[in-house]
Amino acid sequence: MQISSLFDSNPERWKIRLAGLLEFLREYGEKRITLRGCRVLARLTPEQLSQPGVSLLVATVRGQNGRQLAGVSFVSGFGKEACLVAVHPLYRNRHTGTALLTAQLERLGTLECTVASDNAASLKMCFNTGLVAVALSEGPTGKPTLLLRSPQHPASLPANLLQGGELLCQNPS
Repeated sequence: MQISSLFDSNPERWKIRLAGLLEFLREYGEKRITLRGCRVLARLTPEQLSQPGVSLLVATVRGQNGRQLAGVSFVSGFGKEACLVAVHPLYRNRHTGTALLTAQLERLGTLECTVASDNAASLKMCFNTGLVAVALSEGPTGKPTLLLRSPQHPASLPANLLQGGELLCQNPS
C-alpha cells in the first residue's frame, strides 16, 4: 500500500479527480461521512492544499490495471472544518484507515475529528492513531458524538483531568 498526497494544477483534471474522490466517499463511506465535510471537499481548490491544516491523502494498491484506490482521507482546518476517511471494503481491517489518519497527523502535526459513538470502526481507527477522546456532544444526526484530538494538541486534556488520583486511572503502572 502506498499513501500519497493529491495535487493537480490543471483545473479540468482537478475537477475530474475531485469528482472521483467524492464518489468514492459516497460509495464507501457507509453513509457516515458528514454532508458538511463533503461540501468542504467539493469546494477544495489546489491552492487550498498549500494552506496550513489542509491535506488530501490517498491510499493506493498495485492491481492488475495499475494503481487502484484503497482509501481516501481529507482534513481541513486541522480537522475542525472536515476530517474524512473512507476505505474500500476489500482493504478494511488491514489498518488502511489508521495508516491514512496517521499520515495526516504526521503531516499536519495536530489533528482533531468527531466520530459518532456508535461508529466502532472509526473510533478504533482514531484510537489506533493515538487520538484521545476529550468531549462528548450531540452530532449532526442527533447521535452522541466524541471529539477526538491528537495528544500533543494544547487543549486535548481538560484542566480538571489530573485531580484526585485520576492520573493513576489514566496510566496504571
